[in-house]
Amino acid sequence: MRARVTARNRPEPLEDEDLQQLITERIEEDPVFWTGSGRRRTYVTVEVEDGHVMLTGVVRSSMDRRRADILARALGAVSVDNRLTVAEDTAGKEKAKRSVA
Repeated sequence: MRARVTARNRPEPLEDEDLQQLITERIEEDPVFWTGSGRRRTYVTVEVEDGHVMLTGVVRSSMDRRRADILARALGAVSVDNRLTVAEDTAGKEKAKRSVA
């Protein structure tokens, strides 16, 4: 027998500021986003407008990029505009620019 989902079972959506703070804290707490030794982290900026989340910044890998996206959705984002760039890709582009010039 399947459980019925009703309006009473759905949690209330978070306010934009609360959602932004929650996502930012979870990313900062997640050791996946730390670089090197200690608590140095990759830089991810979270912006929220009407429940829609935009992620910007630089992460170490495409897996980290995907993880941030999933994390934002799991915490209540209506949608996610993932504009995170991967450090490996950024370094490769910079190197290519230097070799062409």
